[in-house]
This record gives sequence, structure tokens and C-alpha cells, in this order.
Amino acid sequence: MKKVLLMPKEEGRQSNQPAEKDWLTGLYDKKTIEHKVNEALKSKQSGIMFMIDVDNFRTINDRYGHIAGDRVLKGIASLLEKMTLHSDLLGRVGGDEFVIFIPISQGPDFIKSRCRQIEQRFCSLPPSRFAVRRISLTICGACGQPGDRYRDLFKRVNQCLSQEKAGRGKQKEIPGSDRLYVDRDRSRKSDIKQLDSELSEPGTIEGAYCQDYESFINIYRFMERRLRRNQTDIFSILITMTDSRGDFPALLERGRLMELLYQLIHRSLRSGDMFTRYSSCQFLLLVCDAAAGDAVSIAQRIQQKFYQNISTDGKYELCYDIYPLKPALVTGRHGSRDINKNTSQIIRTRENKRR
Repeated sequence: MKKVLLMPKEEGRQSNQPAEKDWLTGLYDKKTIEHKVNEALKSKQSGIMFMIDVDNFRTINDRYGHIAGDRVLKGIASLLEKMTLHSDLLGRVGGDEFVIFIPISQGPDFIKSRCRQIEQRFCSLPPSRFAVRRISLTICGACGQPGDRYRDLFKRVNQCLSQEKAGRGKQKEIPGSDRLYVDRDRSRKSDIKQLDSELSEPGTIEGAYCQDYESFINIYRFMERRLRRNQTDIFSILITMTDSRGDFPALLERGRLMELLYQLIHRSLRSGDMFTRYSSCQFLLLVCDAAAGDAVSIAQRIQQKFYQNISTDGKYELCYDIYPLKPALVTGRHGSRDINKNTSQIIRTRENKRR
């Protein structure tokens, strides 16, 4: 079997990008995002559209120049790419306007939570990230309705955006929509109950916690630090999909197969576990409070379900590698040391044959 190289998580998105790209950001352009969203609405019969608008973008161009303005747009596009899943659609539809379409059926609570996630990601960035002193965004979302096409959904979320910009703090409800204004310099007075409401995950928690790769890295490192005090077992599992020759499957098949694998992983893990897409044909899982045997059982269960759901017998293989997390190193007067000297060696399990 040919050696499968680990590939950057962005590889999948780049490989599947069509020729109709925005010249500056590399995202879908206005025409292509409309076509893609119409296809998704026809197939899924549901979805949520978010619109992100850069406030006072003309002022940025006037004060810092158009080169700085282009850097801001490219930086926003890059960050939004890292926050979206492979099944989401992301495009630039105007000079300073971006659209995200998520092909799922959710309510206003999800929209509000997702707007807040985007807000928090941009607010946590240092001012130097965009090479301008200040940046603010307006973020809105709207639920798809039966019979919607792209222009129907776009008109609804754009109306919400226009009202938000016109009224700012005056909240006017639009059925099936929500919005949030982002201002990096705005101070807010919040008590602990309000903070808890803002930070807590809304709705009923189902399946594993899926995160973009950048967030996954931060949580992974945080868990390594926690192992310095809490002696528990945490395992990472790398799941790789290949064809029978050991190569990544053809591009035309990857989307369907990876969507299937995503759903299987989401349902097979507990709500306290986490996973992310690592590359175009790989997922990375983090399984907490589980023994080595439990981690193997989880990987085998995903593997068996995958084989049961694909029709082409023997054409595709699923293999996995399992690694135990170790406590983060502590730096002291005598240099770095592993505080848990009894930590077992890395477990490497490679399974790729049908059972």
C-alpha cells in the first residue's frame, strides 16, 4: 500500500475549488455562490444563510489605502474559511460583503450562537492582524423557508442587514432571522448570568463537538495542560480514507464519502468528545476519559459502519492511528521535564482491512 501523506486541512477546499473564484480572496464569486446555494437548497430543502459586512470599509480605503483594504478583505476571507466546514458554502458577493450558507435545518438560537462565534473570533484578534487600527463587522443570519431560492434567502438576510445598519441598537425582529453587530471598541456591561447565557451552547446537544482545525489545536493544547493536574486518559485518533491502492480517492467521490464519514463520526462519538477535518480525506478525533481499548473500539465501530454504508465493495479503505495525549512539559530551573514519567509510550494502531 502506498504511503499516505498527511495533508494540510485546507487541501480539500483548494482541490475542489472551481474556476469561478473571486479574484482577490479565492472564495466563490457572486455567480458561483448563487449556483451552489440553489443546488444545495434543491437537494437539502433547507439551510441557513449568514451575511458578513465590513462597516465603513470605504473609510479604511481612504485612510490606509486600497492595498491595506485588500489585505483586510483577504484576512477576513482566510479567517472565515477556517471557521467553516467542508459542507458549508462561502463566497464574496460584494466589495466588502461575504456570504456563508450552511445546509442544515436550525432555528434562531443556532443563528444567534453562530453570529456570536464569528464575533468572538474577530474580537479576539490583535489589532495588528489586519494592519488597521480598528475593524467592525455587521453579521446577520436567516433561515431558509420552503420553496426558497438563493435570491429569496439573500433578500431576507440583506433586509435584516440593512435594518441593523440603519437602526444599530434598535432590535427589530424579522421572522426566522437574527443578527449581531460587532464593534471591537464597544464596551458592554454584563453580569455573570448574561455571560453564561452568551457563552453556553444553545439547544439540545447531540453528537460530538465538531470544531474548525484552528480551534481544535487550541483545545488540544489546553487538554495537554490539564493532564499536568488531572490524571486521565485522552486519545487522539487519526482516521484516513484511501482507495484500494492506498491513494486518496478521486476528487469526484471525496465529497460524498467524506460527508458520510463526517455523519458517522458525529454520531459515533459522545457529546464530550471532539473532532475536526484534518485534510480532504482525514478526520482527527479527540476522545476523553477512555481507555486504550475504548479508543480502538470507537475507531473500529466507525470503520465498520463506513463499510456497511458504501456500496462499492473493496474499492475504499478506512485506516486509523491512535495516540495517547501526554502532559505538557513544564519549564523550570532545570529545563523542561515531563511531569508524568510513567506516561506510556505512543500507541500506534494501524487498521485498514475489512472485518
